[in-house]
Amino acid sequence: MKKYFFISLLLFVIPGWKYASYPLPEKLPSFTFYNLAGDTLSTDSLKGKIVYVNFWASWSINSRKLNRQQLELYEKYRQKSLRKKMAIEFVSISLDIRKDLFKAAVGQDDLHWPNNVCDFKGWSSEYVALFNVKSLPSNYIFGPDGKLIGHNVWGNRLDSLIQQQYALVSN
Repeated sequence: MKKYFFISLLLFVIPGWKYASYPLPEKLPSFTFYNLAGDTLSTDSLKGKIVYVNFWASWSINSRKLNRQQLELYEKYRQKSLRKKMAIEFVSISLDIRKDLFKAAVGQDDLHWPNNVCDFKGWSSEYVALFNVKSLPSNYIFGPDGKLIGHNVWGNRLDSLIQQQYALVSN
């Protein structure tokens, strides 16, 4: 019996320890990226805004399904912001390694916000390390003060969290 306990300890518990040593970012990491249009953007320029960061990939079925939900959220808050400066920025970071598949998925899923990013390094991307991404899809919501306010929040909870922050920013 002890033998099986130690084997299961080695197989299931000990490998998980490596993940425990990498915490989530408390604040929006500072980095510069190129979007699909080739424009350069720095996360430092997003101060004072809600920042929604989404990790996905063209080959991830769950990511693609959630892209529809993100598109609805983007449109909802874009419509609210038409007369004002946009109070929320969507940053979608793909872990694709092929540019053609990335661009096709962006088009198919109608991800038309400007901050679609991919460095084509897959799981070796610097962004994975910056955010401590462990699975796809993953999302991170940062308040206007740059502090992390949500991680892997979906559906109505995500909309509610953004709505609360949006009310603070837009007043």
